[in-house]
Amino acid sequence: MQFLPVALNITGKRILIIGGGKVALKKAKILLNYTDDITLLAKDFLEEIFSELKEVKFIKKEYQKNDLNGFSIVYICTNDEDLNRQIAEDAKKLGLLVNVCDRKEISDFISPAIYKKDNMSIAVSSNGEDVKKSVFIRDRIKELFENGNI
Repeated sequence: MQFLPVALNITGKRILIIGGGKVALKKAKILLNYTDDITLLAKDFLEEIFSELKEVKFIKKEYQKNDLNGFSIVYICTNDEDLNRQIAEDAKKLGLLVNVCDRKEISDFISPAIYKKDNMSIAVSSNGEDVKKSVFIRDRIKELFENGNI
């Protein structure tokens, strides 16, 4: 699989994150650097999600296909493999962009390791092959910026 690194215009795009755990929390925190039009949907949420994500909307319920209506981008972050696959299929039928965490083979896009400072965003991607290395490189870039070397 080959993923083209792009910068996506998300102005006016509603983002849905399905899942209520640590992965969903991490995705939402990253996305909040770019938009606050984020909704999290899950049957259960980690307690800290509510205090750390005050800007997002929450829907506490089990997933149903019609929950996708009105969204443009869907991040699927549950630990239920069958449910993740079903949500991805449902979303793709509606023409939505889909990211299934840790499942690049059923995703339309992957999330790179991102560093954002002011109007500069730097994304490091390994085509989903070596996430730890992407994060390491992103962190080195962050150090360069924060130490005034760039």
